[in-house]
Amino acid sequence: MKNDDLRADRDELDHFVPRTPAKRSNNLVMQVAAGVFLGGLALWLVQLAATTLYAKMMLGTFTFGG
Repeated sequence: MKNDDLRADRDELDHFVPRTPAKRSNNLVMQVAAGVFLGGLALWLVQLAATTLYAKMMLGTFTFGG
């Protein structure tokens, strides 16, 4: 066990052909842009609702029930 050679052999790169990087399609770019836009819009709407609710509670005009 003490004299075992545990080092890995080098791979032979003679037959290795690197892949060409895939070009990103315009569809993926549009999906990411739409996701960022809709996520920002959703966060803005949540902030608007929270601010409105907080303002109503501070003014005392928020009523539970009827």
